[in-house]
Amino acid sequence: MASPIEHFLVMLSAAITKKHNDEDLAFYAKRVAQECSGAGFPGKDGFTAYDPNNKKIGKITDELDKKYKLFRYQKNDKP
Repeated sequence: MASPIEHFLVMLSAAITKKHNDEDLAFYAKRVAQECSGAGFPGKDGFTAYDPNNKKIGKITDELDKKYKLFRYQKNDKP
């Protein structure tokens, strides 16, 4: 069973595909949804950035940021 966050990301992915016909962007949401089920559970690294699933989500976020030049990679910035 999917968590509410996973479900939202899958729905967001479908909305991106339907409204913008952008399968690549939609895939980012799906990739994060796949990692949500294991991220942020108590344990050795728990909710920290060191948790393996959180590391994967961070990497996906960085890829999205770089590809779409959202924050750190805006056009006026040098990567």
